[in-house]
Amino acid sequence: MLLHPDFVVCRPKTNYYHSLKHRTHGVKLSLDFRKAVENGNVIGYGHLEINVSPHYHFNQYQHNGNDFTPENSIKTIIEILNYLGIEQQEYNELKVVNIEFGLNIIPETDIKNLIDGLYFCKKTPFKTGAFPYFKKTDATNYKQIKAYAKGLQFLEFPQYGINPNTFRFEVKSKEAKNIKNYGIWNADDLTKLDIYNILTQTILDEWEDVLLINQTPDFSNLKTDEVQFIRNGNKIDFWDDLKNDSNRNKFNRYKEKYYRLLKGKNNLHNLIKLQIIDKLNSYQSGANSTQGNPINTRKEVLPQTPIQLINLEYAPPNENNRVCLVTELDISMQRKGSKFLCFGGLKYYKEFEPNIYKDLENRFLSEKMKIRDTDSQIYYIAHNIRNTKTNPIHNPKHSRKRFDKRNYNDLQMEIDFN
Repeated sequence: MLLHPDFVVCRPKTNYYHSLKHRTHGVKLSLDFRKAVENGNVIGYGHLEINVSPHYHFNQYQHNGNDFTPENSIKTIIEILNYLGIEQQEYNELKVVNIEFGLNIIPETDIKNLIDGLYFCKKTPFKTGAFPYFKKTDATNYKQIKAYAKGLQFLEFPQYGINPNTFRFEVKSKEAKNIKNYGIWNADDLTKLDIYNILTQTILDEWEDVLLINQTPDFSNLKTDEVQFIRNGNKIDFWDDLKNDSNRNKFNRYKEKYYRLLKGKNNLHNLIKLQIIDKLNSYQSGANSTQGNPINTRKEVLPQTPIQLINLEYAPPNENNRVCLVTELDISMQRKGSKFLCFGGLKYYKEFEPNIYKDLENRFLSEKMKIRDTDSQIYYIAHNIRNTKTNPIHNPKHSRKRFDKRNYNDLQMEIDFN
């Protein structure tokens, strides 16, 4: 690797390294050799760090503003490693210690207003980054969330065909111990399609934790107290105070209320979520995009077809005779390893078995939750199904009674034999 003819010496990231960059691709394809020192002299190298940018490689190192499917990624990573002279049987020798993954969508709202409205990821505030309309947050010591205007980044390069309103949402994991949670240990794992299912689910999960404010809401169908709540919620100080409140759940409760009051076109967070699901759905269904294909921005609802991917927990229907441990309903349409009926399965039953779904709604959805939007209702049904099994295990003496009292009225759990 040190003698590869297409690399030249460049400035190392620290004095402990000897670094090379590609002659034409620069640092987006670079090598960092960790020096091994003995008695003050460099006697060799302890390890090599290979830095690659598959999406840029896919576009001849010009941009990463178009669609880049899991299949594209696998093919590109193999192509890069082969170019570097690394054979397939050696892939498992390359530990993955840093990874960035995300997706591009084109929201219907103005990208500048969208970025300005990004306040928090969980309770960690977004901070402005390296260029305008770029925000990031250190979700943990080893994970970073990025959200920025990808289209504005390439505004001076119209030949690339990147829509100026393109929004990129990205997860960066900076430690191997967290990357292993995605099922990724080495470069060989990056060539397995199943791993990308986990990454796509992670993207959706991380978006759920984002607080996105609608800075120009429509108040026409809201009551006076609701209007006041939305106006208060559009101020970052409002959320700062909630974040520091002694009641640790208050922040999330108010965030749910904020989204609940902003219905339809007013709820930007949910509109972006639907676009994310739509894009990830298209990847999983095998509808591979090519470099010249534009991103679909018009779908605002889930496809009216049998569910292959919702919440990215899927398998072909009836693939296995698997049943929910609580309801004993078939869950073969969910991800392998599922034990309970969850988001994807509930979506399936709502769409194709409405009578079964109605029964589940009556059994596991409390009255106060029936006024929520569909996604929230499904979340709470799944949550209550799981708790039916886990609460007695965690605290068999008390938790079941507390759960029933919190979620059901006094007569709902009684059997009327008359």
